[in-house]
Amino acid sequence: MSIKLKLDGFEQLLKEIQKAEGNVDKATEKCLRKSADIMQDTLKSEMTRSNVDGGLINAMPPPEIENDYGLITARVGYKKGAYYPDNLSNGYKVLFLNYGTPHRKKHGKIIARGFIQRAKRKAKKPIQQQQENTLKEILKGLK
Repeated sequence: MSIKLKLDGFEQLLKEIQKAEGNVDKATEKCLRKSADIMQDTLKSEMTRSNVDGGLINAMPPPEIENDYGLITARVGYKKGAYYPDNLSNGYKVLFLNYGTPHRKKHGKIIARGFIQRAKRKAKKPIQQQQENTLKEILKGLK
């Protein structure tokens, strides 16, 4: 005796999943863009609280979103570039202000301000909330 199994609605479910896949890419990129904006705003506010020069804060480039065959990445902050001690890039200036220069003797020491760590800690909860909302939006299409 053989057992037969008939699945009704399976093809419809596959169509719904394929439809949701297109929405997932758009929703993920949208979520990452919003998350990057949250991180950048938080970083700028923490830099202001730490008395970083306004010109340096305003020189921060906008967030970059990269999509590498499904691996979507957001980059927030400065690019360091090459290290030239006589002509520091904005990235190195921010790095030295954040972590300090405790071993420098010639030009004086800079005390660590720690604004990057504080910004990451403060932005974590709103970013997670944004990701949860995006996941709910994606799953809403499958219901």
